[in-house]
Amino acid sequence: MDTLIAFIPAIGWGFMPILAQMTKASPREQLTGTVIGAVLFALCLYSYSPVNFQITPFIVSFVSGVFWSVGQLLQFQAFQKVSVSTAIPIICGLQLMGTTLFAALILGEWTTGYQFGIGLAALIFILSGILLTSYQGKSSGLSKPLPLQILVMLVCSGIALTLYVIINQIFHVSGLSVILPQSLGMLCSALLMNCKGGQKLHLVQVLRNLSTGLSWSVANLALFISNGLIGVAASFPISQASIAISCVGSILIFREKKSPGEWLRLLAGITVIMVGVGLISLVKL
Repeated sequence: MDTLIAFIPAIGWGFMPILAQMTKASPREQLTGTVIGAVLFALCLYSYSPVNFQITPFIVSFVSGVFWSVGQLLQFQAFQKVSVSTAIPIICGLQLMGTTLFAALILGEWTTGYQFGIGLAALIFILSGILLTSYQGKSSGLSKPLPLQILVMLVCSGIALTLYVIINQIFHVSGLSVILPQSLGMLCSALLMNCKGGQKLHLVQVLRNLSTGLSWSVANLALFISNGLIGVAASFPISQASIAISCVGSILIFREKKSPGEWLRLLAGITVIMVGVGLISLVKL
């Protein structure tokens, strides 16, 4: 049962971008529906299991949600230009590298030669996986290297989603008390970006993306539970199987055309990234 719970984050986060793309909504509609779904889930969770909020953790979690919204909007915008199977490994890989480097260099979690050796090997594997999955063949309609504009968008998304994680680490904020203020930060920033964007939102499309927010929220909660059941070292790499689910799932569901060479590079890239994730989990032991 514990192992099944550990796979819920992978499934939830893996299908989240697929659900968003299935709605055919605009990036801002996808983001708005997602954050509303996340807030509704957080309110239900809070009503079931109330927690006491303190000012500093509340603010930190709120700001974390702001970074998430920025990164997620860029991710949804990237999906309009490249496929999910191309964008997700790059963004997730950059996020993994960013959080790992921060934990090692700023928080000082790497203290032994063993940890530095394993950690650096993990980063090399993840970077190699990113390079493999970013390859574009003729069937994708793009030139082999990703265009600079798209690459910048993916990198900025990865940076924002990295900040969304590490700001909680800086202030040692964790647990269920994060979920509600984080979702409120997501909502407020999404509404602000919508106001500045000047784009009209369609209610139907926003409502269709409530399921996207539910998928993300269930995965988020399941990871908290899984961390307590089997430990971070085991639950973290299992949750990152979401990369494989997003990539392969999007190709099959949206019938993306991939040449044998692209399939080989994609699957090899995902495998290499997962090896890197596994090595990161060894550092956490």
